[in-house]
Amino acid sequence: MLLLLVFKPWEQTTAERFSHTGIAADLPTPDALYEGDPWKPAAGADGYALALENEHYALYVRPDNTQIAVLDKASGYRWSSNPTKEELAGETVKGQLLANLQSPFLLTHVRTQGADQTVRETLSNQTAGMQTAMVRKTEGLQIEYSFPAKQLGFVMQYELTDSGLTVKVPAAGIREEGASALFSLDVLPYFGAAPAKENGYVFVPDGPGGLIRFDQEHASLTRGYSHQVYGKEVTNEENWTRTGERREDIAYPVFGLKKGDHAFLAVMTKGEDSANVSAMAPGLKSSFYQVFSSQIYREEYLYRMSRLAAPSKAVQKERLNRDREVEYRFLNGADADYVGMAGAYRSYLQETGRLTEALKPVDHVPLYLKIMGGNYEKAFGRIRYVAATTFEQASDIVSTLQSKGVASLRTIFYGWQNEGDYNMEKRFPIDPALGGEPAAKTFISGMKERGVPVSFSEDFLWVDGHSSFSGKTDAIRGIDGTAYVDDGWYIAKPAYTAVTAADTVNRLKRLGVNGIHFSGIGEMLLNDYEPSGIQTREYAKTVYDGLLKYTRDTLGSASVNQGDAYALGQTDYIDGLPSESSYDFMIDETVPFYPIVLHGFVPYTFGDGNLRDDEDAELLRAIEYGALPSFFVTHDDSRKLKDTPSNFLYSSRFDKWERRIEEEYAKFDSLSQLYSMRIIGHEKLSGQKYATTYEDGTRVIVDYGVKNFTVEKGAGK
Repeated sequence: MLLLLVFKPWEQTTAERFSHTGIAADLPTPDALYEGDPWKPAAGADGYALALENEHYALYVRPDNTQIAVLDKASGYRWSSNPTKEELAGETVKGQLLANLQSPFLLTHVRTQGADQTVRETLSNQTAGMQTAMVRKTEGLQIEYSFPAKQLGFVMQYELTDSGLTVKVPAAGIREEGASALFSLDVLPYFGAAPAKENGYVFVPDGPGGLIRFDQEHASLTRGYSHQVYGKEVTNEENWTRTGERREDIAYPVFGLKKGDHAFLAVMTKGEDSANVSAMAPGLKSSFYQVFSSQIYREEYLYRMSRLAAPSKAVQKERLNRDREVEYRFLNGADADYVGMAGAYRSYLQETGRLTEALKPVDHVPLYLKIMGGNYEKAFGRIRYVAATTFEQASDIVSTLQSKGVASLRTIFYGWQNEGDYNMEKRFPIDPALGGEPAAKTFISGMKERGVPVSFSEDFLWVDGHSSFSGKTDAIRGIDGTAYVDDGWYIAKPAYTAVTAADTVNRLKRLGVNGIHFSGIGEMLLNDYEPSGIQTREYAKTVYDGLLKYTRDTLGSASVNQGDAYALGQTDYIDGLPSESSYDFMIDETVPFYPIVLHGFVPYTFGDGNLRDDEDAELLRAIEYGALPSFFVTHDDSRKLKDTPSNFLYSSRFDKWERRIEEEYAKFDSLSQLYSMRIIGHEKLSGQKYATTYEDGTRVIVDYGVKNFTVEKGAGK
């Protein structure tokens, strides 16, 4: 008897379908605790004992209070975890704040029992009854902290590297054995702390980069600068009601500090997506500038007993059980500034495989041309697709630009799906109003003949309620355990995103599409609070990374919006790279840190040339920061889209922007020799004049006052 097994994807679970994609979701091996006899060193005359040493650095620890210091042998400079006794002599804060200044950590805990479980209390090395135990191994120093009265404990590990110091907080070392639970942990909160008026600044990852200068007065803000890497949990309503603030998310997990001729860059290398970058100015909590990572283990959230009930506050029960790690890289002399910090981060990304091969030199820079096909509108009780650019019209647009001297183009086609964004599960067949799949094939093959790669844009994270999507089984769950939904839209679990994206990639391959431009991936990251246990952001990063690789391997390229650092390594282009400050009161100056890191390795654009708020200033910023040109166009007037989800295209008709595209492209193309080069310098020459220096010595000088830029050729050209 012959049995025929029929493979039916629609009868499989998402997990089963995900396994068939071949996309790996392997999480990192957890950090281990050191084992060995207790180390009980004798302190020297300064109270410190030598704990670790390599060719470049030496680590010292105070046995009495576990403060640390790192000696940079090359410069002779000594970095300390806390202000010295002499520096504290003039400190005005008292009590708990003064105790905090003397601790290499600050542990905040909450109660797991009782009436109010949201009350937070802070523990430090000054807390009465604290116990410590040290273990020294060849690879590092481990300090275990125990608070018997609270039945809490954790471990910190220090390791020296060729570039500086690595600090670890292994998940395996956390103990919660009573009625208290770990809420957050500030790691080395006063490392390198500097008094006001000293020569230097704090660097924070605000927009493309932000400086908080020591010689400036700052508003007395109650919280200072404190923002989560890759953004807050959008599923947590408390995040939006606490301040009403919506800001550009932090895209890269670093911070730094410059003191005179010495500086450090800190890279959060594990658990970074569940941590805040925090910075304080004098007058907030002490007389010092400080910057550090505040590790998040639990969040406060709002929950409702019923839809009509007022929300109540609670703290999540399950801990984010993640290893945490921060790597400090020390810089001296000419490298001790934000440009040197960017170079240090670039080196880190290269060492870890997130930045691989440098870009190849080009004769002409590419213009990134985004074309909106159309979208849906609701009319007379039905759904109607509104076409703004057919595939044939898109071909005509490209042909026109090439005839006008735009020598290199990359196209991204939006709104190609059947009924646009209406039913995110029904992407195919390609909407007939655009010409359907035959026209798509003709367009793509024609572009190939012209040397123009074609990517299709799609969002695989947000799924609308009109589709067959199951919010119960495949939607991200918030801290309260319910499927998150926003105005009828769900956020898909990473595995579901990967499955639907892989299916789409395979179908688009048959059409000859060269890549996918992902919306969502590269700009959003979430925990999934499943009843069976939290699927952390680490899991989401791993799946998204695998999906980007799958897309590149299958189609040839993958690109993203915003360019969060977790997506680097599998990204061929970044649209909308952060280019502006979030206008935080703490920030004194915006600098191109992230563009300096990426230039010469990953092409990036800022806002589209036809959608700018300040046409001249934004164009010049793109020139100053080494970005490439981009425009978002339609063949027909954008008014056709006013009742569709694509109504953000308020001015996109190609024939109105044709001349501007031609003129602007010529300006960017005059810098084509810099396309593959690293940026090695950036400085403010005067109030509105800035210079960007490339590795061959070429300087691009942008003057916002006269609204122009000039180029000083380097010796290499």
